[in-house]
Amino acid sequence: MTEISINEVIELTGKLVSFPSMTGTKAVTECAEYIKDWLIDVGISADIITYNGVPNVVARMGNKSGKKLLLDGHFDVVPPGDLKEWNTNPFEAVNQDGYLYGRGVSDMKSGVTAILLAMKALKEKEISLNGEITFFGVGDEETVSVNGTISLLNLYDKQFDSAIVTEPTDFCIESAQRGLRWIEFHVKGKACHAGRPHIGKNAIEMAAKIICELKKMKYEVHNELFEEGLKEPSLSVNRIIGGNGSNNVVAEDCTFLIDRRMLPGETVEEITEQIKKVADKEIQDGFSYDMHLVNDGWDPFVTDQNEPVLLELISSCKQVTGKEITVRGKGGCTDASHISNA
Repeated sequence: MTEISINEVIELTGKLVSFPSMTGTKAVTECAEYIKDWLIDVGISADIITYNGVPNVVARMGNKSGKKLLLDGHFDVVPPGDLKEWNTNPFEAVNQDGYLYGRGVSDMKSGVTAILLAMKALKEKEISLNGEITFFGVGDEETVSVNGTISLLNLYDKQFDSAIVTEPTDFCIESAQRGLRWIEFHVKGKACHAGRPHIGKNAIEMAAKIICELKKMKYEVHNELFEEGLKEPSLSVNRIIGGNGSNNVVAEDCTFLIDRRMLPGETVEEITEQIKKVADKEIQDGFSYDMHLVNDGWDPFVTDQNEPVLLELISSCKQVTGKEITVRGKGGCTDASHISNA
């Protein structure tokens, strides 16, 4: 077994964290350049491929005639929020009590570090690979990956036999993922003076009735691979806009955004039909509604539990940690969804 020192991990992760690479900023390019140069310095060929101003690092090593493994990770991060809430500088990794603190340490610069150091170790040990490893270091995962993993998958169409995405997993192996669709739902009513509300049709009140019924929906799909609370689909409404800004006018319009989490086996057509069925039952005379998908979202998937890459991961993790590893499904959405589709 090739050893990778903890000091290497801390140093490289800390360096990546030092780039304030919030999606869409100049620091994303600076971080990409650093990763590319680091790979070249350790003897691994690497390039930057840019889509609509978003830089992505691609590196390949091994034997092109064998099986092909994709290792995928992103180095863009979300903003740190209110700096007063931080005990440390979010872009200066702090090693304290056995933990590394900083924006992006977990999601997912440590994951990128794991890939880079593994490739470096293979190169230094001159290990002969019976296949090829490709690294995608992407710069826009936090904004749905259109200019990152999705575009790279289109470029390297169907060239991979398997893939590992090094998102945080709490030391589990996550071989499945819930999907997500955002659906914008608009209710149209009729405005009138609030002093005579019976003349109008209040779109906010009607939207509220529909939302309450949507929350009561029962789901037939169930999957024990996911952790407690995630074994069934879910629906939440996290944004709502209504009225014309006047307190004394009955609201003519109300729009709310649905976050619908999907389990493997569900389709977009099925979930939109479920929502439509509830709305059709609740909508009253004088009201109308329309709904549409906000984006292409993420599809749910489940990996065959006998897939070789999964069995090798289980074996390797047990060898390194000396413990049995939990295999489960992931509640959040990652680039693994796009890779699974491809």
